[in-house]
Amino acid sequence: MNNHISNQVRQAAKNLLSEKQTAYSFNPKLPIPQEGAIFKKEIGLPAIGEHDIFVQVQAVSVNPVDGKLRTVTNPKKVAVLGYDAFGKVLQVGKSVTRFHVGDLAYYAGTTARNGSNEQYQSVDERLAGHPAQKLTAAQSAAMPLTSLTAYEILVDHLGLDFQSKSAQGSKMLVINGAGGVGSILVQMAAYLGIEVSVTAHSEASINWLKQYPLDRIYDYHDLNENLADQKFDYIVFLYNPAPYWQTAIGHIKPYGRLVSIVGTETPLNMGPLKNIAAQFSWEYMFAKSDFNHDLLSQGQALDEVALLLDAGVLKSTLNQTFDHLSAGNLIQAYALLDSGKTQGKIVLTAPFQ
Repeated sequence: MNNHISNQVRQAAKNLLSEKQTAYSFNPKLPIPQEGAIFKKEIGLPAIGEHDIFVQVQAVSVNPVDGKLRTVTNPKKVAVLGYDAFGKVLQVGKSVTRFHVGDLAYYAGTTARNGSNEQYQSVDERLAGHPAQKLTAAQSAAMPLTSLTAYEILVDHLGLDFQSKSAQGSKMLVINGAGGVGSILVQMAAYLGIEVSVTAHSEASINWLKQYPLDRIYDYHDLNENLADQKFDYIVFLYNPAPYWQTAIGHIKPYGRLVSIVGTETPLNMGPLKNIAAQFSWEYMFAKSDFNHDLLSQGQALDEVALLLDAGVLKSTLNQTFDHLSAGNLIQAYALLDSGKTQGKIVLTAPFQ
């Protein structure tokens, strides 16, 4: 970006600092899709910390974490949801080195601060990546949270190198593979050379998954019988692991690894894993920002993902787009997500209304 345009952007940001912005808050006492569950309000602009980039939000995505926080969050602490965003950097904090005014950014951010359902957002630069140049704003906004979750499953929990064919010859089973995380995880796993099988719950999900490089797609009914004598190096739960736990125990290889991104109130019997030296772990993408742990790894991971998206190795998982951000459209998007019947990602694009 040339200096003339950069100065214009800086002046626009400076002018904004004394103004209010449009945001969409939530009423934790009202369920989706009841009117008023999401509502428009005017709030102040966020402060810009020394590691922050100040972003004009251009597109956001919805995620299951929004639904969880709608019912448990204290609105006085976090009043705005939204944990996927794409936008333009208008200002940078004094210690920022990875971004400059005028750059584009994409990120999931942190649940410790207001989310991206607002016109302007401050986010730690270490949590943000430089988006793919060949993707639209909506295609990019679909990617951060799910890409980070999938990346951390593969790298942090399974201990794999995120390089082409680095896990050639290994086998993975993904439980509930057609959602946002599954749609990018299966692509990443195939990039690493893993032979991937998934479960799906509907014909629409099966048809959605057929666009990806998969070995097998299983209906979730009678899964244990359908798997027969197959064994997997890795089993990933993108659904409550409890109903599938015994099946997983019977189909994990010795020294295999199991990972879940979904919690459960049902105790999981770890005993059978002991004698086959298998390991189980939980993945929660926001743990790093919650505990200030290795924040830069998330920004760097998003940079890697963007390069693969531009190279055509990975595809955006965008499935449905709402053409503007409004309370009504957010309620519709959350209702679709809460149905549990969606495939890929749902994105809402600016302008805010």
